[in-house]
Amino acid sequence: MNARWRTFAIAFAWLLVVLLVVGGLVWQRTYERVSSQERVTLAHGLALHAAELRDTDFDAARKLGTAAVGIHSDEQTRAGLVDTLVDTYGRALSPLIQEPSHEVTVSGDGRVALSNDGGEANVWDLKSWTDPKAIRKPDQVPPLKGREGASVNTTALSFDGRTALTGDDGNTTTVWDLTDLAKPVRLATMEADRTAQSTNGVKKAALSRDGRTAVIVDHDGVMTVWDLADRSHPKRLSATGSDTVPIRDFALSADGRTVVAVDDHNKVAVWDASAAEHPVKAADLDLSMKFSQNGTRTAMSADGHVVLVQRAGQIEIWNLNDRARPVRHTTLDLSFDKLYGTYDMSLTSDGKRVLVAGPSGSGTLWDLSDPAKPARLATLNGHMPEVESVALGTDGHLALMAGSSGVYFWNLTGLDEIVADPKQASCDRYSAEISKAEWARYAGGADWSEYKSEDSDSVSVCLIDWWS
Repeated sequence: MNARWRTFAIAFAWLLVVLLVVGGLVWQRTYERVSSQERVTLAHGLALHAAELRDTDFDAARKLGTAAVGIHSDEQTRAGLVDTLVDTYGRALSPLIQEPSHEVTVSGDGRVALSNDGGEANVWDLKSWTDPKAIRKPDQVPPLKGREGASVNTTALSFDGRTALTGDDGNTTTVWDLTDLAKPVRLATMEADRTAQSTNGVKKAALSRDGRTAVIVDHDGVMTVWDLADRSHPKRLSATGSDTVPIRDFALSADGRTVVAVDDHNKVAVWDASAAEHPVKAADLDLSMKFSQNGTRTAMSADGHVVLVQRAGQIEIWNLNDRARPVRHTTLDLSFDKLYGTYDMSLTSDGKRVLVAGPSGSGTLWDLSDPAKPARLATLNGHMPEVESVALGTDGHLALMAGSSGVYFWNLTGLDEIVADPKQASCDRYSAEISKAEWARYAGGADWSEYKSEDSDSVSVCLIDWWS
């Protein structure tokens, strides 16, 4: 009997040990889960406060954003810190331009920009902004005016910035020589097709990379191709409609041989302009996006192989390696960025980055290195209620944004470093601490002792993950 009870007692003791061990593991996992969730909540709360302070108190926004990533690094906290750090690169192009600007264009080499205020085109020499070794000189040079006092509707620049086009509401496009930016020279004018009855003039213009081919669309939707081999004596090569439906927007490849055009019914067609005298429709894009009253826009890489089509907060990415057989890569949804109605987008010449902007007052920069898996890089704060036009330099390190408050400029040469490790990028440039009062204000009652050394009376944002 004693042996039986002894065996029972041993079994019960083992059972108790097992229960205690299991209970301890359950408690530990529950504690870790709760602790982890508390860290996530704290990090997201600090990131939210950082976003709220971004426009008014950069130092506080950076401190809180860096702390958020240190406490819990995820897509939300990293993106918030990236946006805060990138925002420091933005600045007004000039204090002279504070009135609304409807359009901005930049040359491929990043040397020249044009901004259009609806009356004339302002010319900007960007060298002193992008090259720290350049001798500072006036940024703005004499504006480009429409013919006989007409208002400028649209502009275009060649890759080297030496040739510019201004299309006005008199249905005339002027060719300019910008070799000497201080003295723009009017070389020639190109009149709209004589059959056109437009009263609103030129809608959009584009130049091939070498500046020898110009494509112009007027408000009647007629697409005209011009030969600018002799810029002083342009030669009209063709005038084309889109199956009698007016063309409203288009994109031109660098070699001038591919045009992607949007008509008045928001249908998109690919045109083979290899024979500029007789452009031929190569294919229609079978868009999956629903019809929207918002205008459809398009952009194209320099080689004509990547095409973006935007409509109502969505962008379809297409492959045009074979112009006759377009292939859809994917659809990018921008609605969570409040870009339900996108006003403009700009694609780098290699098709790997796109800047999209609209009524949210900001622009979103995306990485399209893998067209099937677009990745959000950063948000550029436009510092204005609405952004109407954006432009990216060839390598994506130069960005311009125009709208109701003027023109803003970004030098994004450090963006890759920031995106790769925003916390490290922040700590390489700045060192900061959060005081007890600041912690109490922004941390929502979280115990700060977990995030600092025992003998410190503040939280070091760059060492916060060492102590937690």
